Amino acid sequence: MKKKVLLQVMGAVLVAGLMAGCGGTNDTKKEENTKTEAAADKADAKEETDSTEAEDTSEDSASTDSAEEDSAEADDTVAEAESTGEDSADSDSTEAAGSSAGTAAQTANSDAYGEVVSVAGWNIIVEDVEINSSLENVSVELGYTGVETSDYKKEADAGKTFCMIKLKIEKDGSKETLDWANLKLTDSEGNEYSRMDDEFISELGMTRMAGTTLNFGSNEGWIAFEIDENAEGLELSYPFEAEEYHCAL
Repeated sequence: MKKKVLLQVMGAVLVAGLMAGCGGTNDTKKEENTKTEAAADKADAKEETDSTEAEDTSEDSASTDSAEEDSAEADDTVAEAESTGEDSADSDSTEAAGSSAGTAAQTANSDAYGEVVSVAGWNIIVEDVEINSSLENVSVELGYTGVETSDYKKEADAGKTFCMIKLKIEKDGSKETLDWANLKLTDSEGNEYSRMDDEFISELGMTRMAGTTLNFGSNEGWIAFEIDENAEGLELSYPFEAEEYHCAL
């Protein structure tokens, strides 16, 4: 009887031990599964974090590259603007220099009637210019109303025309004389004309410039040239020894 009871107690203890062992194993497995799942979740979280950081790094890198490209383009734009400004400034400077040179040349040539040109100690003014192939009563046309007109008429040769120039010439300390043989009228084709025998100017009732060499005082009057009827770009010139005189008509 005692043996049977002992056997039952030992059986109950064994069953209890087996149940406890199974419970411990299940708990251990549960803990291991939990740890495994936590590690997996942590790994997933880390992977997502790494992926996010990689994307952020990629975006930051792309943003940086874009910013650098924008900066480079801005620098290129500034450089181009500065270059354009310098080119424009150079162009403006060149144009200003050319304009200044042109103004100086114009002043030297005095292509405006009535403007005094001082050259080699002489003051020379071109007061008027008249171009006509037929000279008849020219004094009336030019306003010389106080002069009696005559029937005198002067015709230019075929293919020619008269170029009459009114001058005022005053010596101002020059050591040179003015010889009419050296006074030339040229056109754009390079043709050269000399003062003609123009005594007929007086017959037209106009004041004629003296035909002798000028060496002192103030002298005023008209002189005449016979030029090609289609002549253009006329220029009056005189080669003084000190410097040359030029005047575009």
